[in-house]
Amino acid sequence: MLDHKDLEAEIHPLKNEERKSQENLGNPSKNEDNVKSAPPQSRLSRCRAAAFFLSLFLCLFVVFVVSFVIPCPDRPASQRMWRIDYSAAVIYDFLAVDDINGDRIQDVLFLYKNTNSSNNFSRSCVDEGFSSPCTFAAAVSGANGSTLWERPVAQDVALVECAVPQPRGSEAPSACILVGRPSSFIAVNLFTGETLWNHSSSFSGNASILSPLLQVPDVDGDGAPDLLVLTQE
Repeated sequence: MLDHKDLEAEIHPLKNEERKSQENLGNPSKNEDNVKSAPPQSRLSRCRAAAFFLSLFLCLFVVFVVSFVIPCPDRPASQRMWRIDYSAAVIYDFLAVDDINGDRIQDVLFLYKNTNSSNNFSRSCVDEGFSSPCTFAAAVSGANGSTLWERPVAQDVALVECAVPQPRGSEAPSACILVGRPSSFIAVNLFTGETLWNHSSSFSGNASILSPLLQVPDVDGDGAPDLLVLTQE
């Protein structure tokens, strides 16, 4: 036999639920204990959100510093067209291109024969032991046509070979090899124009130099490639 309270709970289940909720409201200490005993998921979610926004802020800060604060290296302004005039000069059938001044723009190297240099450089034909006119080597910037270096190299040039490849790890600089007339053999630094070595050749006066200069293995063991020169008399 059910008593009066149980019978009323079966007949009115909604009233029973309301009574339990009111009892819970009447005991706030129990509710607080239940909240304290629950796992701190909300606190962990806040920490994750804070870490996410902090990393996002750091990434944006680094992008801002790299893009706007750190200055980019200045590059010379590249002109669409430039022109250099050589009055009373004889141009050789030779032209080489390479990045000589390191501005990532291909520069131009060429030979011409004249009494004096085109830009009044300090070196003249007489200073290098040649009679006037003599052969000059000149390197000009591919960006604006300014002269990078210019110097006399021979009385007359029979053959020239530039940008001779160097073995990996070699300290030998890139060079231009010039075979001149009469009896001269010179190597100049491609980037500065300074003489690397210079000596007289043993070619006869009526010998013609056959092109090209042939690169051979390191014969003398000095770490730099050697050259084979073919001549015809």
